[in-house]
Amino acid sequence: MSTIRAPATTKGRATRRRLLEVAREVALRTGGDIELASVAEAAGVVPSLVHRYFGSKAGLVGALVDDFFDRFHAEVLDADLDAHGTWAQHERIRLERGVRFHYAEPFALVLYGPLARDPEVARTEAQRIGVVVERAARSIRRAQKRGELPVGVDPGLAGAAMFGAMRLVMLEALRRTPPPPASRVIDVLWRQVAASVRIDPDAAAPRPRARIRRG
Repeated sequence: MSTIRAPATTKGRATRRRLLEVAREVALRTGGDIELASVAEAAGVVPSLVHRYFGSKAGLVGALVDDFFDRFHAEVLDADLDAHGTWAQHERIRLERGVRFHYAEPFALVLYGPLARDPEVARTEAQRIGVVVERAARSIRRAQKRGELPVGVDPGLAGAAMFGAMRLVMLEALRRTPPPPASRVIDVLWRQVAASVRIDPDAAAPRPRARIRRG
């Protein structure tokens, strides 16, 4: 990963953001083949400017991976959904958000596919996935303490299974033309989540309202 410090000025941050957006577009166009020179050409700047903000190709690619996971955290993983009911109910909502995030994020196909073979990407992604799995494990432990999940479930293994399944299923879905309906992917993944934590997959369904008998 790059050791380049984040820009201190608003202009510098905007420039770095624009270069990242261009690099993402280049990655999508080339199937993950990213070079500082090609990014500079696409952005209409000199290669030294890209080097100044990212240090190297590895730094640029690592920044793309970090940016992807930062947005995934902000939009999906860090959302406070506890008010939506039981663990099963709010985690089903989180899963739905996760699938729709991937459907709206074309870079996911490049990151999980061709870029995954890049050693720098593999290192950076492994670190970020470790954070995702630990977050899932903490959530499972809290639910176990509340009596919402079986105590015999291993939180770390279940968390790894949950994100591992999402990564592979999303890669398969996004490779297809056209991709399957998001609802089908959500159903497949939720059944995997339910199996990982040993609950009924229908436990996330909202409870039907009791009928009021009128005399």
